[in-house]
Amino acid sequence: MRPTILLAVLLAATAPAACKLVKNPDPAEVAAKAAAEGGGADVATMWTAQVLPHMNDAAVDLAALRAAIAGGLDAAGAAHGFRAKSEGAAWNFPVKLAGTVVAAKTDTRAATADVDIDGDGTADATVQLGPVIRGTTLRDVQPFIDFTAFRDQIAFAELARGLNDQAYKTALEGVPRDGLAGKKVSLVGAFTTKAAGDPVLITPVSFEVAP
Repeated sequence: MRPTILLAVLLAATAPAACKLVKNPDPAEVAAKAAAEGGGADVATMWTAQVLPHMNDAAVDLAALRAAIAGGLDAAGAAHGFRAKSEGAAWNFPVKLAGTVVAAKTDTRAATADVDIDGDGTADATVQLGPVIRGTTLRDVQPFIDFTAFRDQIAFAELARGLNDQAYKTALEGVPRDGLAGKKVSLVGAFTTKAAGDPVLITPVSFEVAP
């Protein structure tokens, strides 16, 4: 067989492989996989692509949510919250509110603000301001995060810390700490509860202080 003919045959045989279509990866799968591997930059991707859209879409006004929880925690959770599939697990609720700061504890790295939403002068929720943010609420409230997708408990815990850090960097780092009491604020965040009477401790994903 002539060399030119042989080359043509070889090119024809390899062309289909060279032109094979490759399915684009699902961005959600990529973000979850990368977050499970502990990549901080990928937590930022998950934050923008999934966490903020879900929180903004699913957040329920705190006043309405409190009334729903008073009528039955499990019913309120099924309607407005999320929890692990196991019975007895805490419910995690995406929430939004507007109110007045009645007290602020900002002389600590685990700073908080107490917010009154109904004008009676009594705090209805405590809001974490960081930089130290406690708990795993921001991880546990996301319905697209599944523990079984992570290599181990350590990676799962790293994701919770990464989301808390992202909340501080994007929503809380610029919050003024001086003279916060008496200010009007609005926020979107999440809290975890096991019983209807538990105090509400919110971890925000957005936080605004009125001028």
